[in-house]
Amino acid sequence: MKKYIYIILVPLFLLSCEYTPIYSNKNDYNFSIEKINFEGNSEINNLVEKKLIRFQNRNVNKKFIITTISSYKKISQSKNLTGKTTDYLITIEIIFKIEKGNEQKTLIKKEEFLIKNFSDKFEENKLEKTKKESLVNSMVNEFIIQLSRI
Repeated sequence: MKKYIYIILVPLFLLSCEYTPIYSNKNDYNFSIEKINFEGNSEINNLVEKKLIRFQNRNVNKKFIITTISSYKKISQSKNLTGKTTDYLITIEIIFKIEKGNEQKTLIKKEEFLIKNFSDKFEENKLEKTKKESLVNSMVNEFIIQLSRI
């Protein structure tokens, strides 16, 4: 009986109070990106483009031209006694060059993380990809916040 009450009451409360998610796709930013140029690692550039594309072609007075230069490095951090790599240091760096009229500004975002060398390469690549996506998303979110402050 309690299950039925919860099933009825929870949606009623959520729908009646105009619930909206915190990170909904609200475009309250007061800027627009006219053009985005990409250089460097194509996988990271694709992730950045997915996040920045929603800020293009908006009717706002503040318009920017963005150039991103990205790099991705996977370096052997430590090895065992047989010489096999046990840990990798992965470095992602994105340089954002912002042009607004005659003004130019450069922002550099750099993140590093360690990843273990798994015997299952599929799982290692999957973990590496998810970490890479989350780091790039956080770096682009920081960049968007800084753009809105300019």
